[in-house]
Amino acid sequence: MQQPITSDDAGPAAKAIADATDGAWPSPMRAWVTVMVLVAAYATAFVDRQILTLLVEPVRRDLAITDTEFSLLSGLAFTLFYTVMGIPLAWVADRGSRRKLIIASIAVWSLMTAACGLASSFLTLFLARIGVGVGEAGLSPAAYSMIADSFPANRRARALGVYAMGSIAGVGLALLIGGAVVQWALTAPPASLPLIGTLHSWQLAFFVVSLPGPLLMLAMALTREPHRQTGAAPAEDKAPFGPFLRRRGRVFALLAAGYSFIGIAVAAYLTWTPAFLIRVHDWPVGQVGAVLGCILLTFSTGGILLGGWWADTMALAGRRDAVLRVAIIGASLAVPFAVAAPFAPSGTTAAALLAAMFLAFGLTQGLPAVSFQAIAPNRLRARVMALYLLIGNIVAFTIGPTGVALISDHVLKDPDKIGVAVAIVSGIMVPLGLACLIAARRGYVQAAAEVEAAA
Repeated sequence: MQQPITSDDAGPAAKAIADATDGAWPSPMRAWVTVMVLVAAYATAFVDRQILTLLVEPVRRDLAITDTEFSLLSGLAFTLFYTVMGIPLAWVADRGSRRKLIIASIAVWSLMTAACGLASSFLTLFLARIGVGVGEAGLSPAAYSMIADSFPANRRARALGVYAMGSIAGVGLALLIGGAVVQWALTAPPASLPLIGTLHSWQLAFFVVSLPGPLLMLAMALTREPHRQTGAAPAEDKAPFGPFLRRRGRVFALLAAGYSFIGIAVAAYLTWTPAFLIRVHDWPVGQVGAVLGCILLTFSTGGILLGGWWADTMALAGRRDAVLRVAIIGASLAVPFAVAAPFAPSGTTAAALLAAMFLAFGLTQGLPAVSFQAIAPNRLRARVMALYLLIGNIVAFTIGPTGVALISDHVLKDPDKIGVAVAIVSGIMVPLGLACLIAARRGYVQAAAEVEAAA
């Protein structure tokens, strides 16, 4: 009978693996501090990204643009370079310092958010939004990789769910705080700055939300980067991406399509709900920001936390497809509310339906990262996430905002029916996403089991 090989009997490569992984998990306190700093960065990134949706009316007026052109500013301008740059920056995250990459990313997106406040035309604002996307591209692939190396697999869904909560918290804060800032800016007299000149009220809002950047860079500089948990022998250091896609391409494609189609509805609602409430129910910007921001901060973040806890609990009970089960349940529950909300007879009823919808979508929103981390080897995790973000963000934040605007502008031909266009898009895309996730279950279980066994 063959005797087990100990670290003393193994060669240098095996010893390196043992040294890298033995007791390398950070303490729970340190791990959660890392998560909280990353959540703060993610939330701030979404504030800078999302503040534009509250500025739809003054931006359209001052720049003389249509809903479709505005959708390009909120969607394609940001998303295209955010996703394209995500691939090379994820390569850097897989091979270098994830912490330093995040610090540099914060600096770039904060500066470019401030640059949005200097824009005086559709083109200059479009270019500044591209800059914001380039800066934010370095955050999530590196953050997901750091979190995965901070928590064992059976505790990871909760931690990644908390990080995902940062996106919704950022949108909520953008609406809550941004609504107050915009309301103030809209009533404040025009501001004149040296060398810049007179600024519109919406331009001031961009300057305000860019201010937390330096504080976040300092907090990230004080954070320790976790050890990579799956040590790699020299022959494995290159972690080839092609063989991974050939082996697990089908399950990756189904997961990416499923979460992306569901994301179209979420992106459509995040982009156009303020305009819907302002145009149809005559709510002022401050009220929209306060109500919608509170809905996202409570119901959506609550759904994300519940989804992560539920998936972890099911996984501990032996359900290997726990993550996809919860994701499918959440998106299924969201469909009727997503279709009904724009037809509500009053703003109060619409808000109640939106709260139920965002709670249900929240069950799903924290789980894409868990799904892709489960099927990817350690040295490919950042690149796998970047590829999903490339697909998911282009699909969700291009088709979502722009598809709705095209239906409103060219099919319904009525700006006041922007909510009806959102309902149409949601009613089509979410069921398609559910079908893809259901089809992915068997392949997901097999791939996750193989990764777990290899580790």
